[in-house]
Amino acid sequence: MKITNVRRVGGPELSCRALLLAVLCCGVSVQADEYSLKYGVTADYEYNDNVALTPDNKIDISGGQLGIPVAFATRSERLNTSVDAEATFSRYNESGYNSDDQNLQGKLDYVLERGELAANAGFKRDSTRTTEFDDTGVVGLDASRVETATAGGSGSYLFTEKNGVTGGLDYRQVDYQSNAFDDYSFVTGYGGWINQWNERTRLRLQAYASRYDNDDGDIDVKSETLGFQTGFDSHLSERFSTAFLVGWATTDTDFKSDTVIPPGDDSSDSLLLQASVSYREERYQLDAKIKSEPSPTGNGTLYARHTLNLAYRYRVTERSRFDLGLIGGQQSAVDNDIKNDRDWARVILRLDYRIAEDWYVAGRYQYSYQDRQQATGDAFSNAVYLSLIFQPENLLTWSR
Repeated sequence: MKITNVRRVGGPELSCRALLLAVLCCGVSVQADEYSLKYGVTADYEYNDNVALTPDNKIDISGGQLGIPVAFATRSERLNTSVDAEATFSRYNESGYNSDDQNLQGKLDYVLERGELAANAGFKRDSTRTTEFDDTGVVGLDASRVETATAGGSGSYLFTEKNGVTGGLDYRQVDYQSNAFDDYSFVTGYGGWINQWNERTRLRLQAYASRYDNDDGDIDVKSETLGFQTGFDSHLSERFSTAFLVGWATTDTDFKSDTVIPPGDDSSDSLLLQASVSYREERYQLDAKIKSEPSPTGNGTLYARHTLNLAYRYRVTERSRFDLGLIGGQQSAVDNDIKNDRDWARVILRLDYRIAEDWYVAGRYQYSYQDRQQATGDAFSNAVYLSLIFQPENLLTWSR
């Protein structure tokens, strides 16, 4: 769908960066009751027998990564802010996958007398080696640069003891440096009514809307989605919480081009589903999430995406812990005439052991699978990671 990849600068992307700067400045300048600083260093060795996750012509890599995360946070009676930053440097025997990545994320939470407000903004600069497993499934023979700017906010307020309103808006701008992908922008929002059924459960009825824009190639694609959702959030106990939202949406997609004959405009229906369960015990915790909704991709159009995430953590001893993760999904174009379906799954096993007060060693095994309709068959990969981690247990904290 594309001929050239011209980077667009200005407008919404600059707005994202401006909001990020505002959140960062707020986090630094706010008169908080407590400030904290957390930092660390992670050194990884990695071996992957099929880094591009292709059925044929597999490429294996080995090499190392150095990650330097820093987190600054403020806390007061009503206002909490945080700024998380990380620089990652990756070097491999296949130099095409080398990458120097940066990630900066800011968050702000404010508690009202009868509600809450939240804002976030971020800028992430990484590569297709890390981004595309959850997106197109196409990594490429080299790691191409990907830049993602995000901004958003949400809030809720009770006008009476039981009834109130809720709403939220999120924006994402993704830019690729490879002609194999399409840049895009995506805006999603919701708004509606909430009812505080009891102290632990809140009911929801809300409208849903999103807009996808891709004018990066020879065909301009614009998709607008409208729908509704209903469900609840519930904290049944201090250890167990659950949430459920279900609904339906209609997506109208317009294709336009001055150089080629575009596909016909399309209107399709999609399931909206968000469900989650979280359980905590003294030695273990379990989180499960299911999600279905129209989602953007670098393939150049909007996709109906269905995903499952499971995370289990068990504290084996005072010094060691075990993690098990499962990610799975299926996606197909909202326009049924576009044939580019994809199924994928990833299983992660990890064991951490504390060798000293602030030092850890970790081993991780990762199995990945995908089946792309436009590929010649199923693809599998096995990856092993060995890590040395420096992570001070005691935060640097100070008070006003």
